[in-house]
Amino acid sequence: MTDSETIIVGAGPAGLACAAALRTRGHSSLILEKAETLAASWHRHYDLLHLHTHRRHSGLPGRPMPRSFPKYPSRLQVIEYLENYARANETRITYGAAVTAIQRNGGWIVDSLAGRFEAMNVIVATGLSNVPVRPSWPGQERFAGKLLHSSEFRNAADLGAKRVLVVGFGNSAGDIALECAEAGLYVGLSVRGPVNIVPLEILGLPTASIAIAQQFFPHRFVDFVNAPILRLRFRDAAKLGLELARKGPLTTIKEKGQTPLINVGTIERIRSGDIHVFGGISDSDERQVRFADGRRDVFDAIVMATGYRPALREILPDVRQRFGDAAGPPRGQLQPNGDGLYFCGFDVVSTGLLRQIGKEAKEIAASICGGAELNLPKPTSSAAANQGF
Repeated sequence: MTDSETIIVGAGPAGLACAAALRTRGHSSLILEKAETLAASWHRHYDLLHLHTHRRHSGLPGRPMPRSFPKYPSRLQVIEYLENYARANETRITYGAAVTAIQRNGGWIVDSLAGRFEAMNVIVATGLSNVPVRPSWPGQERFAGKLLHSSEFRNAADLGAKRVLVVGFGNSAGDIALECAEAGLYVGLSVRGPVNIVPLEILGLPTASIAIAQQFFPHRFVDFVNAPILRLRFRDAAKLGLELARKGPLTTIKEKGQTPLINVGTIERIRSGDIHVFGGISDSDERQVRFADGRRDVFDAIVMATGYRPALREILPDVRQRFGDAAGPPRGQLQPNGDGLYFCGFDVVSTGLLRQIGKEAKEIAASICGGAELNLPKPTSSAAANQGF
């Protein structure tokens, strides 16, 4: 049994930010990381990934991103920044320490592959994008080409295909489809429902920076104000085979936790005919894929850019009692039950995830070190009330 004031699960941006915020207040912590490196998910991401938020709004507490970085830092630059951030804050990290259970016992007991740890507080910083979601469809097992999740995609050259189908319409799907089109591949994009699209910039200003300026206004009002600009930019969406969602981007984020596609060139490639839009997959056989809109086409590879889910059910034995059917804590709740178990990096926002993580880390550190009271959710059901939630 090893004691620590606070155990943090995950050495990604959220875990590093929480450790730094606690250190600033003179409070020790230990991060348990299942991989052999910090920022493991950033090491696994596709090569050409860039932030969609300005570097000025992407630094973690106490250390802005370097001015030498471009406006939208690359994956490797983010990794460099996080490694320097951990060193500067003398962050204690135990690698190869996959957590298997977090349980209440007066304080908290955390079981991991590196041993058992005891602490008064635990911060789960594994985030929303942890376990890949892999959809299935009739005939999937008969598909003779390469089938992979976006988490396994590195670059178009390594894909080893001439005709690729990208499933999804999130930012990973848009980036991967764009890269494959720019590499000269035949690219299909399978989109099964209404979508929201926002430009990377409006009049030279990053969209995320505009969202920061608008964050204190009601989300439906913001969508109403922004709607004419978006309609003008993407007025040909229907001709491109895309159905725009009735609710605006911010409303969709608030109500469903779904982010819009931030367009960095994908829509232009669809307009030029370099990316072909199809409906949802209905079935596949050998290398032929049939779609719900009645069309069919042949592909050598299918990349499922279909998102992730949190890994909470793998580490919290009482996850269903805590959150019911929800995948994670209630949105915006950093300490849902007021019992010393915190969650950082689980909220979907329009203002940039790294910026949001920094804010949450400071709030969590203030709560742990100074007893600041975080907002707690009200019971949402009788079952939750019976559990003391």
